[in-house]
Amino acid sequence: MAHDAFEIRTLGDGEKITEPGFYNIPLEQHHSQCCDGVSVTSGILRKLELETPADVWLTHKLNPDRIERKQTDALRLGRIMAAYIEHGPEAARHHVLVLPGVSKKEMTIAEMFELARSGGAPKSGRPSRPTFEQVQRYVDGNPTPAGRKSVEFWKAVEDDPRDEVTAEEWGLIQSMGNVLLKDPAACAALGGIPEITMAFKDEINDLWCLARPDQVSFDGFVSDFKKVSTQGRPFDYRACDRKITDYGYHMQMSFACEAFQSLTGEWPDQVGLIFQTDQPPHHVILRAVDDEELQLGVFQNQRSRRLFRECLDSGNWFGPGEDVGAYQMPAWYRERLIEQIQIGGVAAE
Repeated sequence: MAHDAFEIRTLGDGEKITEPGFYNIPLEQHHSQCCDGVSVTSGILRKLELETPADVWLTHKLNPDRIERKQTDALRLGRIMAAYIEHGPEAARHHVLVLPGVSKKEMTIAEMFELARSGGAPKSGRPSRPTFEQVQRYVDGNPTPAGRKSVEFWKAVEDDPRDEVTAEEWGLIQSMGNVLLKDPAACAALGGIPEITMAFKDEINDLWCLARPDQVSFDGFVSDFKKVSTQGRPFDYRACDRKITDYGYHMQMSFACEAFQSLTGEWPDQVGLIFQTDQPPHHVILRAVDDEELQLGVFQNQRSRRLFRECLDSGNWFGPGEDVGAYQMPAWYRERLIEQIQIGGVAAE
């Protein structure tokens, strides 16, 4: 299929998705119930499968009493890495707000010792966040010079729509990106159209389905990039496969495949995940997801959509406490105890 075989639409301000298709919309809009009916994303479906409906409803946009979900560093840095891959090293710099180095007040004692031993001078860096008293004095028109600098710096940061990163984080993104861009297989896997929302309708459950892998190629390739923090453990294919299982990434990719097929009439030819460790030398591992695992993911996604609709209609977003049953002793533990009883010749009472 040619890249121009299908239209990629852009929504206007306040416009909703009313037809299945490919959409160029911001990530925040993708997660904001942007359709003319209730929508589900891969994150919602995987959370239903791996956790409980109660966990989904706790932070869901449709819950009037929801708790706002805090943005994690992993999600923020993942978005920035995607921008680096999409726009390249030079253009990506315009899509992020890189903060100066840490201020003297934010330096640890160990950093101060290291700086003192080396004979270096402290960085001017960014100011510490303002205290309430500094903000109050600023509002009253009587700020100290340090207070004015702190308030105006951090207000400008919060008003900036770009993702903010520290200089250290930006250095990590650059190091990882440079390694990734030198990997021919990874570049090929990430060579499609980035960050496109694929919207299709689940008519059975009356739900809009929004899939958004990192890259989609109309030639039939779907892929997603995952940054991995190994925390001292080996980075190999086993670690990547554990991530796929633990976070249901096969469900994420099968959801994208289902969307692609719904919109193009064809199932993708190749589906893969690109893993990269945040530890130098930033190794890259590609893992294909075979059709059998994808079909299992389709089953799980469809089951989760049915469950979402049932919970939405009933208002019962149940937690793990509704799964009532008897204690299940691990098989290995049971067998060991039975063996010990037999060896000891003592019957269990």
